[in-house]
Amino acid sequence: MNLYGILSLLHKTLLILLAFTSMNSCARSRMADAEVTSVNGVPCFSISKQEERRNGQPFLGALSVSDVTVKPTTEIWGFLMTDGKKIPLSSTDCILYGNIPAHADAAPAPELKTSRVYEVFLNGRLADPADSTYGYVAKFCLVQQVSAKPRLVVIQSDTQAWMDDTCPARNTSR
Repeated sequence: MNLYGILSLLHKTLLILLAFTSMNSCARSRMADAEVTSVNGVPCFSISKQEERRNGQPFLGALSVSDVTVKPTTEIWGFLMTDGKKIPLSSTDCILYGNIPAHADAAPAPELKTSRVYEVFLNGRLADPADSTYGYVAKFCLVQQVSAKPRLVVIQSDTQAWMDDTCPARNTSR
C-alpha cells in the first residue's frame, strides 16, 4: 500500500472514531435515583447523599408525581418553578408531597391512594454543564395497614416490581 492509501485509510478510521465519539456523548445523559421518605405518613422527595457527594447540589425546576398504575400514565400533581427561579436540592432536605414552593405554579395535590404505584420525577440540573444528569426518578406506593395509616413502600429500580409497576407489599419502607 502506498503512502496515499495509508493516509486515506487513516483518515477514514479517524472519521469513524469521531462519529462514534459524538454518538456516545449524546447517549451519556442519565437519570439518577431520587429518594422518597415518609414524614408523618406523607411522601417527601429528595436526592441521595451518595448522589450529592458524587455531583453536588442540583437546582430543581419542576417536580411531577404520576400514577403509573393506569395506562397511559397520568400526572396527578406537580409544580413548575416560574420566573427562572430554581430550588437547590439537598440530601438533607426534602419536598413534601403537596407543598408548593414559593415562585411555583401548581394545583392542590389530591390524596394518594393505597395500592397505586406512583412515579416522582425531579427535574433538576447541576450548575456544572458538563454533568449529564438531567433528572431524578423514583417509584413508590402506599400499603394499607390493619390499624394504622398506610405505609410508604419505595420500589427499588433494580426490581421486577419497578419494571411491572406493581406495589410490593413486603418491601421495606423508608
